[in-house]
Amino acid sequence: MKHVLRRQLAALVTICVLSLAAVGCANVRTQTQEWYEPADGVSTDTGDIAIRNVLLVADEEGEVATLFATFANEGAPDELVEVRVGDRIASPAGGPLEIPEDGYAQLGPDDVRLDVFGTGARPGQFVDVEFVFQEAPRAEVQALVQRAEGDYATALDDIEEPTPMAF
Repeated sequence: MKHVLRRQLAALVTICVLSLAAVGCANVRTQTQEWYEPADGVSTDTGDIAIRNVLLVADEEGEVATLFATFANEGAPDELVEVRVGDRIASPAGGPLEIPEDGYAQLGPDDVRLDVFGTGARPGQFVDVEFVFQEAPRAEVQALVQRAEGDYATALDDIEEPTPMAF
């Protein structure tokens, strides 16, 4: 009789332990956010255009900066007409940046330059960056300002100061 009672008690304890283990497994949640390096820039979408890896590389005084960004277009051809960085307006070197149908375009020192002067944006700060397109709606992000070091060591090389306008 004691053996039967012990077996029943052991079975009951086993069932309780397995039940608790099963309930604990049911509460496992998947991770909804992934870690990323902020130096990779920020991203947003507007219309058919995905804007990726936006960041600004500036000198220590915030006097001169260049913008990095990648555009992926899933629709009809479009153009990036201008960019507002803080209270400054700049245009891509050579005129509007063409973003082909189902294609890509980039801003950066090795691609099409977009340099901005006198923003006051210093490394380590975030600055408002607004993209103005020919067709797509405007888009705004808060981009991190990076130092010209490491991967961005040469980003500020070859910047040409704008020619002052005579009045």
